[in-house]
Amino acid sequence: MKSDNYYTPYWILVALRIFFVFIPQVGYIHPDEFFQSVEIFVGKIFDVEYSPPWEFNTTQPIRSMAVPYFTVGLSYQLLKIINPLAVQFLDINIISPYFLLIFPRLFMCLLSFTVDVCLYKICTNNNEKYQTKLFVLASSYIMIVFGTRTFSNTIELVLLAVLMYFVCESLTFSNILIKKKEYLIFRYENSQNLVERVKFHKLRLILESDNYRNGFFISTVSVLGFFNRPTFLAFAIFPIFFWLYRGIGSKCVMSLQFHLRILALIIFAIPTILIVIVIDSFFYGFLTWGELGMLDMSINSFVFTPLNFLKYNLDSDNLALHGIHPKFLHVAVNIPLLFNSLGIYAIVSIINYCYMIYQCKFHLLPSVRSIKGLMTLSILAPIIILSLFPHQEPRFLIPLILPLCYLHGNSVFPEQDNVIVEHDKNSFKSTNTAKSENRLLIKLWILYNLSLFMLFGFIHQGGVYLATSYLHKDLKMHSLSTEYHIVTSHIYSLPESFLLQKPSDKLYKVKNKTFSYNKRVFLYEEGSKNVSYLVDKLQNIIDINKDLAKTKPKRYKLLVLISRSVIDDFLTIAKTKHLNVYKIKTFHPHFSTETLHMFTDYCLDFMNIYMFNCIPLSYNEYFKKIVSLVGLNLYQITQFN
Repeated sequence: MKSDNYYTPYWILVALRIFFVFIPQVGYIHPDEFFQSVEIFVGKIFDVEYSPPWEFNTTQPIRSMAVPYFTVGLSYQLLKIINPLAVQFLDINIISPYFLLIFPRLFMCLLSFTVDVCLYKICTNNNEKYQTKLFVLASSYIMIVFGTRTFSNTIELVLLAVLMYFVCESLTFSNILIKKKEYLIFRYENSQNLVERVKFHKLRLILESDNYRNGFFISTVSVLGFFNRPTFLAFAIFPIFFWLYRGIGSKCVMSLQFHLRILALIIFAIPTILIVIVIDSFFYGFLTWGELGMLDMSINSFVFTPLNFLKYNLDSDNLALHGIHPKFLHVAVNIPLLFNSLGIYAIVSIINYCYMIYQCKFHLLPSVRSIKGLMTLSILAPIIILSLFPHQEPRFLIPLILPLCYLHGNSVFPEQDNVIVEHDKNSFKSTNTAKSENRLLIKLWILYNLSLFMLFGFIHQGGVYLATSYLHKDLKMHSLSTEYHIVTSHIYSLPESFLLQKPSDKLYKVKNKTFSYNKRVFLYEEGSKNVSYLVDKLQNIIDINKDLAKTKPKRYKLLVLISRSVIDDFLTIAKTKHLNVYKIKTFHPHFSTETLHMFTDYCLDFMNIYMFNCIPLSYNEYFKKIVSLVGLNLYQITQFN
């Protein structure tokens, strides 16, 4: 198969990446995709009630909002500008949960193609084939799912790709330039006469300098990456080192240039650092335009969020609140989970390099001047550094997709040479075996990524967005005086801003009248607490509203959103408390890993001898039971008189 045949599948995958933004993907990977940017900007830009997480407290915020503002924030500003036009000409209000979901995702999706372009440019600049590497990148569920989500890790992925491009471009340029310089120096030193010496001296002078090539861009991207996620330094450490070390050791590059380049990076970084600090200081209220105009500022008028981030995350007690993981989790679980065969190839190659070092075969290792060496160390360093932290999540490693595709993309999809050679009949059997192995690997790669795409793109916590969209419509159908008390159990947090309710803590003025909105929606998150606590909570809410109704009549709806995997226990306990449970709707697809243990309560007949304490079922019964556990139910709760 010719490598040109990869063009069509690649462009199909490009179209699918955009297409699945609009479907939309209802899968909910982690609360951070909403609560690290979306929830904040929807609340502030559209003036609605929202739930800012603890990272955004105004005393010691740990999240910089400069980079998210120019991605997620700008997409919402654009939506706000477009909405009046849509209302006027199309009679459609696009300030709705659907558009709030897809607008920033579309922006992130378009931004994700930067990774594709960077991989393409790195390969072509280095005269390498790129077709299968691009195909592997585009076919990875990381790009289709994570690459279109509003995670800070997605921004980190894009910034690392840009950084790698500039470093690789500088490295390639410097390697070519050094060869030219060394050749001219050789010719200069071996010139037969003065004319030749002058000629080669002039040729040396007109060569373009590479000392600070792309330095400003590398410094700017590194600063933005650091403020976005301080862990970006783990990914950037070797790319920056390779940029600094270019040509050191050759005749035409002095070691002094290494230190001058460090100084240049620091100088280039200062403007970006100052701009980001000022933006964050305005956002969190540390600085105002009045103070800036009067120059009434001190060190306390500014906030440096990465410092707060590092202080928080270096405290193991704080990380324990988010989950403590073993040090080997990234290598043993997260890399295979994210990258499948790409990750396995990387681990095997690193083990091989370690064995070469043990055997003192240093000449077989990638050179510090090579892009292969850069990519290898850019994979190894973040894995080691991030493994030192006790809290480890798979998405922390998604920026590694570019170096992995560059190094091992051809191993997953072997690049075909467009050359005609005479076939050796004796090699027929071995060739067929190799081809069948390649086909098997390709099939496994596609099947694995398709499965994970379906899981994280649509199934995992998929009912949460659907339920939020339904509640938004239901709120519009009832009067503003009707309160909604929404209790959630065994699901991720609802993005409250998507309900589009006016904030109750602000005063509004129309002409000469000042007024405020009453709080209408009350959210109660019970997480993974036992359902008995959930029922007690419902009873408590009913009792409180009964007492309030004695002094002032009120209308309210008590709703419960609960994963179907714990429904049986919930209904049984609710009945004992004399609660009337009325099912309004079931949202599909929805699968909650938080209730995964419930799925092990049942097993197939033949597995009963291997699994203890499980209820054996036939194939049909088991399938029906598993399907019944997958979903999210919305109930309205009242109490029997």
